Amino acid sequence: MEPEHAEVVARLSEGRYLARCSCNGGTYHLHWDAATFRLTPEGLTFLAQVLEDLLAQGNEEGAVWLGSVGLRFRKGEGWGLLRLLRQGLLPGKEPPRGLLRHLNGGGKRCRRVCGWWDG
Repeated sequence: MEPEHAEVVARLSEGRYLARCSCNGGTYHLHWDAATFRLTPEGLTFLAQVLEDLLAQGNEEGAVWLGSVGLRFRKGEGWGLLRLLRQGLLPGKEPPRGLLRHLNGGGKRCRRVCGWWDG
């Protein structure tokens, strides 16, 4: 369930999509099956770059790690995930590449960030 103030900015399926809210300059909510990841715009860009690098090296399946949580993708899913991430970035407003500033897979942190509680 999305917070009321979040807008879905890209979607692969019912359980795989990216939403954005305006909290903290823009918090992204990446929904991938049963998990939801909260990312800053810089974190989203960083994740997309890491995934793009993995795919360019021929890794058609695997996992990208967000702190201590892995986001797994099977053969054929990686390019779709990358497309989802790239579509979700605001046009012409792609932030500079950098390290993840804020990342949390739990609802408690997001409640402080954008008021949404998922637990």
